[in-house]
Amino acid sequence: MYQKRIRIGELMVAHRLITREQLEHALEQQKLYPRPLGQVLIDQRLISEEQLLTVCALQKGVSAWHLQNQPPAPEALELIPAHICNQHSIIPAAIKAGRLLLCMVDTDNVDVVDMVRNLTRMRVEPVLATEDRIRQVLEQMRGNNSVALQRLVTDAIGNMQGEAEQSSRQENLRREAEAGPVVNIVNQILLDAVRIHASDIHIEPRKNSVEVRFRVDGDLRVVHTIPGLLQNGLIARMKIMAELDIVEYRVPQDGRLSVVVDGREIDMRVSVLPSHHGQRIVLRILDKTATLRTLDQLGFAPSNMRLFSDMIRKPHGIILVTGPTGSGKTTTLYASINALKSQTTNIMTCEDPVEYEIAGINQCQVNDKAGLTFAAQLRAILRQDPDIVLVGEIRDQETAQTAIRAALTGHLVLSTLHCNDAASAIPRLLDVGMEPYLLSTALIGVTAQRLLRVLCPHCKKQVEATREENALLKSICGKGSDTLWRPTGCERCFNLGFRGRQGVHEVMPISTEMQSAIASRESVSTLKEIASKFGYRSIQADACKRAIAGQTTIQEVQRLIYLDTFTPFEEDELPVVPELPQLRVA
Repeated sequence: MYQKRIRIGELMVAHRLITREQLEHALEQQKLYPRPLGQVLIDQRLISEEQLLTVCALQKGVSAWHLQNQPPAPEALELIPAHICNQHSIIPAAIKAGRLLLCMVDTDNVDVVDMVRNLTRMRVEPVLATEDRIRQVLEQMRGNNSVALQRLVTDAIGNMQGEAEQSSRQENLRREAEAGPVVNIVNQILLDAVRIHASDIHIEPRKNSVEVRFRVDGDLRVVHTIPGLLQNGLIARMKIMAELDIVEYRVPQDGRLSVVVDGREIDMRVSVLPSHHGQRIVLRILDKTATLRTLDQLGFAPSNMRLFSDMIRKPHGIILVTGPTGSGKTTTLYASINALKSQTTNIMTCEDPVEYEIAGINQCQVNDKAGLTFAAQLRAILRQDPDIVLVGEIRDQETAQTAIRAALTGHLVLSTLHCNDAASAIPRLLDVGMEPYLLSTALIGVTAQRLLRVLCPHCKKQVEATREENALLKSICGKGSDTLWRPTGCERCFNLGFRGRQGVHEVMPISTEMQSAIASRESVSTLKEIASKFGYRSIQADACKRAIAGQTTIQEVQRLIYLDTFTPFEEDELPVVPELPQLRVA
């Protein structure tokens, strides 16, 4: 997945700093007297220290910084306390275009870069410097009596005192987190959430308490209220399980944890965010052992199922599934590749994170900290001879361009995009820099979806539809209904009136006429009008038909889907604006 680094000697030969014969002779000398190859070449006076540093930086893919010629800037030195520079052998060299250039010996040390980024609140760019030069600068800093150095010393003393206080606080937090009652409370929260099929757990500090809410079937509801005295121990316990810093409360943190519930291993993504009353934690539950749904189980209407099935059977091109977070886009993609997999097809995925494991599919995890972004991983995947590629999300121009290029070179690409409906995906991609003629050629179709709560079949009741509801249904799907259904609540649905969720969709196939409209940058309304000739029906119409059929309520449809209910006023219905009293100026 990562490109193998070229050996330092081969780089020097390629850049004509030394000859092949000189390299072979140096390698023989290195065998006799083991030491770094660069030092051997310097001793033989074949290269200089500056040339060696430049080649090493080229090998690592970073810039070189020659401290003997480019001393660190005072404004940069003030950003990092001296004891941290000494501890990690780093030198803040300069500030350029809002970036802090950081001299390092090991530029691949992501932990140090992240620590400096959190400390300075600046973008950090590692640059390569020699260990000897860094040590010399650190010694000069220790012997310098400038005002900047005094400030660094003051910062260092304050930091040492803070570390002592932090150590004490850390011990107290750890004791609270490892206390039996706190451990039992956390275990019970996680157990309850998994057993009632919650998708998220929210731990929310209030003024005098901690509120625990579960998201079930898309709705948040309060399930526990814990006294505020247990807040620190509760938060610390969850951060320990996620291997996060328990004494850091000023910046957001992200982690992962795994628990075993009823014999199943459950992964959870953990997000910690400082808030007014303390640290707020949200855990996203990822059950990798959950049974994958098939396309037939996703709730597609028969006409939409035919359109979508035809799209995913195309040999090449790109298919997009759109919708907000939590609308089931990833589930639809998984069901699609599960239907397409075979022993003769190489299917590869690029995900963040890998939510479900599918046998026979090559799944890859994005790692932004290591530089493995969606675009970088997708480029690497394309060198693995794939037939079908799943990209977890198109987030930026680079990922979009790489995905389009893959679709144009004979691959079937499936991905997701955040937008409100299927037609809006096209201007969204054009806005990020995609060329209309490329997009029109590569795009096969776009699907938009939402997840509506389904009425509990055991307690739903039929009622007479109001005049407003009837008029709304007629305006959207062409027919009304004298009766609709309402939730009641029973033991089987936890007195919610709803049980489970079902997808509602709109599928927009890209026909030849649609390709011409996209290339001409036609409006969204024009695209919808053209697509309607080839089977496209709006998600609003699909959802309202579910309400008429008694699967959900019109209120649930209005909660999740934007319904255009605006109608022009007649002249005699225009609202009368009252005249304002005139103000008299004394």
